Amino acid sequence: MGAGAKPLVVICLGTLLSALAGSIVSLALPAMGRDLGISIEDSRWIVMAYLLAITSLLPVAGRLGDMLGHRRVYLAGNAAFAAGSALCGLVPDFAFIIAARVLQAAGAAMLMATGPAIATTTFPPERRGQALGLLSTSTYVGLTAGPPLGGLIIAGLDWRYTFFLAAPLGALVLSAGIFWLPRGERRKGSLDVEGLLLLLIGLPSVLFALSESQRWGLRSARTLTLLGVGILVLWAFYRTERRATAPMFDFGLFRSREFSGAALAAVFNYVALFAIGILLPFYLTESRGLTERTAGVLLATQSLTMALVAAPAGWLSDRIGSRLLASAGMLVMAGGLLCVSTLDEQSSIAAIAGSQVLIGLGTGMFISPNSSSLMGAAPRSLQGQAGGVMALARNFGMLLGVTASTAIFQFQGGNTGRAWTDSDLGAMSAALWFAAASALVASLTSLFRKGFSGSDR
Repeated sequence: MGAGAKPLVVICLGTLLSALAGSIVSLALPAMGRDLGISIEDSRWIVMAYLLAITSLLPVAGRLGDMLGHRRVYLAGNAAFAAGSALCGLVPDFAFIIAARVLQAAGAAMLMATGPAIATTTFPPERRGQALGLLSTSTYVGLTAGPPLGGLIIAGLDWRYTFFLAAPLGALVLSAGIFWLPRGERRKGSLDVEGLLLLLIGLPSVLFALSESQRWGLRSARTLTLLGVGILVLWAFYRTERRATAPMFDFGLFRSREFSGAALAAVFNYVALFAIGILLPFYLTESRGLTERTAGVLLATQSLTMALVAAPAGWLSDRIGSRLLASAGMLVMAGGLLCVSTLDEQSSIAAIAGSQVLIGLGTGMFISPNSSSLMGAAPRSLQGQAGGVMALARNFGMLLGVTASTAIFQFQGGNTGRAWTDSDLGAMSAALWFAAASALVASLTSLFRKGFSGSDR
């Protein structure tokens, strides 16, 4: 990696911490509920506040990075993330922890939006895929390590230490970043306040409607009203940004077929990935009767495979091009999802693990080349916004995947909370056919994103 090794270490560590913060808290929720005296219903907001805040603030963080310099915003994000983590561990009540989680999420949004921008501007095009591959590996290591690490900390210490752990690590990354991150140029520009307000109303409304549709019902009045309001406000945001002299988000990015194709493929990849992520744990514990520990190991197989494959796939894409590699990866993932759709109560552990490896292999083959294509298609002056789009595609795809797969599962007569029957397995199979179709769409989008005569091999 040469001269870029030190900056890459900083942004990889920051990415790992932000992914870890999102995954480590799940096992801490029961203990937090008992300690703070909050219900299961309220404890959902400890996760939801982080998810809604980080997703809504990604475009804002990207714009600030392009205006003020990616280094400045990345360092500010580390400071906010470390402070938010420390405050989460010190909270006396429910309202305080929600506020602290929002601060933590704001910092993580700055890390996620500007980290890929720093990697893209630090490394030349022939090494960009490898750098972004290592960044993807850091994400999957954080997602994989979070639940088992959280379990160990809670068992040996206290739930508060799941947050205290992130605070000094964030401070360490901040210190390293001050010395190691390259000083980029600061560009003139102003913040579009009207666009900012519309974005911060419209995007959370859509995201909240999608997330709550599982409880309210996809066709309920509350879901449809909130979703409709959010879409109308986002349409107003689009119209405002198109005529603004200094827009919050430059929609001209999507005029590039490569950029828009890579962003769309990323959304469908995450739709497929999180569709299986929400259903497979129930299958493993309620149909196969596995313990939570065994189920956790099987689920980690997928993320571990992704982490092992992402960096080599990025290196390979620098040499052979990203288009065919990303497309092939999504075909492999679709095959793995179809394998999962055939599982039943008699399926062997080896069959389950093998399908997980296939899904992880396909995603690992896709994510680094696709990220390299997306970031490479954006001009240098808009790298922060491009990084925000990349992270936004992940979170939006996650919500769509969870919402759609759950709706299909329930519509087909599936149920959880008891031992599964043939109808539940059939409902899961239908949802996974949807996931496989999403992966196929991602594959075709990757293949044709530059047209039949595109320069990318």
